[in-house]
Amino acid sequence: MKSKLLHNIKSEVKYFCKMPEISAEPNENHELITEELVKNGLQKDKGENAELLSWNIKDFTSKGDGYTSFVTSVTVKYKKDEIQSEASYVVKLNPKRPPSPFSDMTKMMFPRETVILNDIIGAMNKHLERLFLEPLRTPKVFSSTMEDGKESFLAENLRTQGFQMHPKRQAQDVRHGLLVMEELGRFHASSLLLKESISPKSFEEKYENFEEFSFSPDSGFFKMFMNMIESQAEVAINFLREIPKYEKCVKWLQAHKQTLGQKFFEGYTPRKPFEVLVHGDCHTNNMLFKYNSMNEPIDVRLLDLQGCRLGSNASDIDYFAYSSLGGETRSKHFPKSWKDEVEDRKMLGLVTGIMTAQFLLVEEDEVVDLGEMREDNMEEFAEKSRKTFQRVSEGVIGFNGKDKTNHGLNYLVCLEVITIHSD
Repeated sequence: MKSKLLHNIKSEVKYFCKMPEISAEPNENHELITEELVKNGLQKDKGENAELLSWNIKDFTSKGDGYTSFVTSVTVKYKKDEIQSEASYVVKLNPKRPPSPFSDMTKMMFPRETVILNDIIGAMNKHLERLFLEPLRTPKVFSSTMEDGKESFLAENLRTQGFQMHPKRQAQDVRHGLLVMEELGRFHASSLLLKESISPKSFEEKYENFEEFSFSPDSGFFKMFMNMIESQAEVAINFLREIPKYEKCVKWLQAHKQTLGQKFFEGYTPRKPFEVLVHGDCHTNNMLFKYNSMNEPIDVRLLDLQGCRLGSNASDIDYFAYSSLGGETRSKHFPKSWKDEVEDRKMLGLVTGIMTAQFLLVEEDEVVDLGEMREDNMEEFAEKSRKTFQRVSEGVIGFNGKDKTNHGLNYLVCLEVITIHSD
């Protein structure tokens, strides 16, 4: 009798606390997902009379799908108007990490994304609505918390709507590229409408957590980033030496490897009339596509907007083109209008290509965790990164220059950009 009573009490406690089940490998970041976050998100999506019954954590991402955050999903059982139903949501978390320049950077950037997705894009969508145009293709956010150490938000699960990530080791073709370029154009153009409507206030004055990124040369993150780019440039030099006709690339990289990180930051510096809100991190991992029965892409969603800032629209185009498109697609279909602006920022494309090559080509068990890099182990981390990149590069592009994947060729073509600057 006593044991039965105890069982009933435990059952009642579990019901009222709605403790989550976890259909995933144990992960300390799961504990950042709270009942309050799930309940608030459910009611924002389904209505205030939706009663949360239970929720289950289901991981679906792999190591290397995201570098600044941890993304998982929750399946929710709820009751509304006496009818029980189920819904699925994506939860994005600022993961638990030991103090480091990288964790300082992610802590600063994470709150920015909910402001972008809710407040800024919400305002941009109102301008599009007045023009009888469709809203921007980004995920809806239903709830969030920015409590220190527990930063997280809950958003719609686009996978349940048929969206999926393009294989990261394959370069995107022209069909994918057109969808992305069209949506970037709508994003950039609607930001101009918003900018005009909030004038004389700036975006920084109007919106919280939208301070302009400022990485001092003395900051830990700036040193970390410069070190990482230089180490990856050194790997590029090592295997390009063995490939005929890349002597010019090798010479240029040797002369400029220490300043490539600075060139990346300079590539985002806006100048009129090319000053819009840019995505800031527009590559394959940060977008989802929907396909028809012929496996042709018909729709896109842009994700991970924590890097959104004022910049040149050409910076988004170069970033996307040199990180995600194949060399042939890029050379054939690259925009010819306002060519000077795009050409002037090709250095951003070069650094992006070098920077994303390792992230896109490595297998899951070889992914380098940027959160492990600290000011006191930069050289050790850089050496580990160099060895990983060297191994990946040799596996993807043989020393005879023969390409084994689309992204391997894309990487080589990207490096050829520097010959434009080496004269």
